[in-house]
Amino acid sequence: RAALRAIRALGVARPQQITQHFTRGRYPDLRAVLAELVAAGDIVKVQVAGEGRAWAGDWYVAAGHLPLLDALAGGDAAWEPRTTLLSPFDNLICDRKRTALLFDFDYRIEIYTPKEKRRWGYYVLPILHGDRLIGRIDPSMDRARALLTINAVHAEPGAPADRATARAIAKSITDIATFLGARDIAYAGSVPAAWRTALRA
Repeated sequence: RAALRAIRALGVARPQQITQHFTRGRYPDLRAVLAELVAAGDIVKVQVAGEGRAWAGDWYVAAGHLPLLDALAGGDAAWEPRTTLLSPFDNLICDRKRTALLFDFDYRIEIYTPKEKRRWGYYVLPILHGDRLIGRIDPSMDRARALLTINAVHAEPGAPADRATARAIAKSITDIATFLGARDIAYAGSVPAAWRTALRA
């Protein structure tokens, strides 16, 4: 049950990635279990390709997801992408190697990194925009003053620079401010030029 649940949540996964999800590290005889799930028709072994080449290893998807994949590939699925900020512990990014492989996004939490050695910030939140990780923000919350400070906003190479994306990022920051009970948002650091007007509005 745990293996099937992990595969459904991950969408597509290799055995090593399954072991890092849900009941982390507690998948005895996983190879045998996966073979049983394939034989039962619950999961399907697939090939994953990117940049003109097949990726190594065994990859699995839940059989129930195949119609959705076909619909997405054919443009028939009613998928509504959204923009949101991810916790450093979100299941989408907690397996850092998988995140780097699937999203070309190198993420690490820098809470325990000395301040002068931090690249992105103390508690950086990745920006998920549709099916891409397009940047990260470094926020801090002053609960006594009900103030959310955005210490920096970083865009990934090739991140969309259009106004709609900037507005979507601004809304995600407003959403987290509301969730935290902030009355004001202040920008104290750098913001990508393409997003600056919408974020600071």
